[in-house]
Amino acid sequence: MPTLERLKKISLFRDLTNDELKKVSKIIREATFKKGEMIWEEGNPEQGLHIIDTGKVRITRLTREGNKQVLSVLKKNNFFGELSLLDGRSHSASAEALQKTNVFVIKKADMDRFLQKNSKIAYKIVRDLAIEISHILRSMNDKFISMVDFLWD
Repeated sequence: MPTLERLKKISLFRDLTNDELKKVSKIIREATFKKGEMIWEEGNPEQGLHIIDTGKVRITRLTREGNKQVLSVLKKNNFFGELSLLDGRSHSASAEALQKTNVFVIKKADMDRFLQKNSKIAYKIVRDLAIEISHILRSMNDKFISMVDFLWD
């Protein structure tokens, strides 16, 4: 189980008190992946929110031609699996450990139960999750517009 000091460094938990962090820590599991190990493949069922404690993870998606397209490389304190955590659907991309990687995992079922019992804490976590997702979307929008501008020049 991660320490409270460690959890405070993760953006999703930045607004939580120590008492709230203690409650959250009870639903966090840890997992370790070897270099080159697939954490999950695109289309796999939901496997929870993963927060990187140590290591690096490559997120990829297959193109129409069947080639891997790198979407991002994530490092300490970054997270992935957030969409499946929210909607319970299959993963929209693959995740692979680029080096030995330790992650904190929150399963959807555990998060759902936790959110029902702890609405104040849930609000803070979901708000911070929404903020993080909005940053990602804004970045993607900027990249899309840059690509469109390039094509139209």
